[in-house]
Amino acid sequence: MTMIKKLSMLALIVCGTLLVNMKSALADIINIKTDAPQTYVVKKGDTLWDISNLFLDQPWLWPELWRNNTQIENPHLIYPGDELRLRYIDGEPVIELVRDKTSISLTPDSSTKVKPSPIGVLPWKVLSPYIRNDRIMSAMAYNKLPHLLGDNDGVTAYVEKDFVLSHRLPDENAEYEIVRKEKALMDLNGELIGFQVRNVGRVEVMAGGGEQQIVRLVKSNSEARRGDKLSPIEEFDTSDLVLSAATDQVGVLIANIEERRLIGKRDVVVINLGSDEVSPGMVMGVYKQGPVIIDGEQPKYEVSRSKLKELLDLEERIEQPAFKIGELVVFKTFDNASYAWVTKSNKHMMGGEFVGKP
Repeated sequence: MTMIKKLSMLALIVCGTLLVNMKSALADIINIKTDAPQTYVVKKGDTLWDISNLFLDQPWLWPELWRNNTQIENPHLIYPGDELRLRYIDGEPVIELVRDKTSISLTPDSSTKVKPSPIGVLPWKVLSPYIRNDRIMSAMAYNKLPHLLGDNDGVTAYVEKDFVLSHRLPDENAEYEIVRKEKALMDLNGELIGFQVRNVGRVEVMAGGGEQQIVRLVKSNSEARRGDKLSPIEEFDTSDLVLSAATDQVGVLIANIEERRLIGKRDVVVINLGSDEVSPGMVMGVYKQGPVIIDGEQPKYEVSRSKLKELLDLEERIEQPAFKIGELVVFKTFDNASYAWVTKSNKHMMGGEFVGKP
């Protein structure tokens, strides 16, 4: 996306947001929902997003509710059993924490305090398959990976416990997974963003010599094949994910990760912003721009526009503002793209929508 195009989309997004909700002009104002509870006890299975959404129209402003609370250092670390109380100090809302630590008896004469694990920021049980098994790689990086060659039985598919010959691996001490290209991801201009690749299984590095290496499959998600690639395993830590709002980032929602035509709430999607522009936990608004209007005696929508028509047509072209239709949270980033979870959707999306400041 060119800088002029990017700035133009940012202006349209800002314009559309103001038209939808003038209150969003002051992003740091905390709007408590009219039906927000006065108290809430955190339950196992809750997510920080769910709880934030109970109290706030803008869940990413959750830390602002804790600014006058000295009981807790990190407002993203909330535990099952915690009681949250909504109060007002000098007219401003704050959350008060009441924490009851669990006690476990070890002997008749002693006991110890243990603290449960904090709740997740997002529903990691739902998102974990995309964290563990999916990633986006550049075409160059994917093509450079070593691949499986075959085995001594002459078969073409391999499962757990099979020994397979591969190209020499760069680091024999690293742990490797088998990955396979699922599809090519293209931007709105038809240019390649990268390959979406899927984890097929894991291997154990065995003996080798020269340009080849023997690996043993230790885990199979599906049958491995000749030509499948071997890539070092990437670990993903969800514990340090913190919610934040996008500022001047502007990108495009590419598609649903499962290739369904319609996109809605709780779907996982791909956006064309990479790790240099966004980070896990970043909240973004989703905006849809209507078709161009050709103004005249009988206004009409522009269906297509050729270069010749562009030169000869004297009718006024009116570009519509981009209206906000949803929100998403980025949860995994790559070089040129990211995965995001749709948290709110006012209408179905189809890919091609813009993402920006929420």
